[in-house]
Amino acid sequence: MVRYNFPKYKIELEISKDVYYPEEDSFLLLDSVELMEDFQLLLEIGGGSGIISIALARNNPKLRCIITDISLSATKTMRRNSELNNLNDRIDIVCMDKMHALRYFCPDIIVWNPPYLPLEEVTESFSNEDRRILFGGREGHEEAYELFDYLKQNGIRTNFYTLFSSLAWDKSKLHELENKGFSIQIIGERKFFFEKIYSIKSKLSDSDV
Repeated sequence: MVRYNFPKYKIELEISKDVYYPEEDSFLLLDSVELMEDFQLLLEIGGGSGIISIALARNNPKLRCIITDISLSATKTMRRNSELNNLNDRIDIVCMDKMHALRYFCPDIIVWNPPYLPLEEVTESFSNEDRRILFGGREGHEEAYELFDYLKQNGIRTNFYTLFSSLAWDKSKLHELENKGFSIQIIGERKFFFEKIYSIKSKLSDSDV
């Protein structure tokens, strides 16, 4: 593992080569999250290095976090990083896919930086692990849409923050999520030389609970 310092968030992380290193998409999502004073429990899905939960917990002493990741290596990395930042008493790590073992679980907030690239972007240079981390399905947004469906099926009405890429999604598709019963806001975006990343805040509407 290599240790990295993130002075903006006052944290240090040790990250192994098979765990997603925080990039601009991670920082966009992290900076987009709005924590109300009475929020006590955050669920982060696919936490990777753990930077989002660790940074939020570091700066919000009342916040407890549960982080999931399907990768055992990522869960070990997150455990190490929570200890490194003296937050292991407020952060729990679970190795599982999304939140499928937490049915009817309703935290104050859910955060997920999902795989969001379309499969047409895959080349032979990507390892199997890279493909799992980066690619969200044939069109790119299937993984995220699957979680929206899960939240609706289980009546989980909470603030959900996630990301979409312009390579797989654009503002004209907001209605697809609204038709699933969610209120949707684009609360941030960041343009790169080949794509634009959108930060989305959503919540299952009252009429669909």
